[in-house]
Amino acid sequence: MRDAERLIEQQYAMLLRRDVARLPDLYAPEAFYSMPGVTVRPIELPALLRTWTGAFPDLRIDPLGVVRTSGGAAVELRLSGTHTGTLHSPYGTVAPTGRSVSWEMADVVRARRGRIVAWRSYFDWSALLDSLGVQFDGLSRAAQHDSLALPV
Repeated sequence: MRDAERLIEQQYAMLLRRDVARLPDLYAPEAFYSMPGVTVRPIELPALLRTWTGAFPDLRIDPLGVVRTSGGAAVELRLSGTHTGTLHSPYGTVAPTGRSVSWEMADVVRARRGRIVAWRSYFDWSALLDSLGVQFDGLSRAAQHDSLALPV
């Protein structure tokens, strides 16, 4: 769907320009944005993305491929940057490490009537945190990768 691709390109461009205040304008009122560990409404999205641009002020986005779907598009991409700001994760706050890292993710976006109705970002938190040198206290490496090993 060309609307979804256009909206994806707009969101990436706004993020790279650090112009995230107007991101909610791309979304339908009932829409949501989610990534592992968090789901927000469009009005909350600028604050969430500012945490990423704050943690990685030189954040870069390199799209690797796009697949169109009947109601949207999926994008595989590589993000990279230098961790010079505080990163907030579902596992806690990570102080700046100064490390340059890159990680891959997939964005699956649905659009309707020229607006985003759902944006889901998928990536591996444990791989990103490992590349930053973060140690997981009380959680074995096997448990990090096997959800059945986690306490319920």
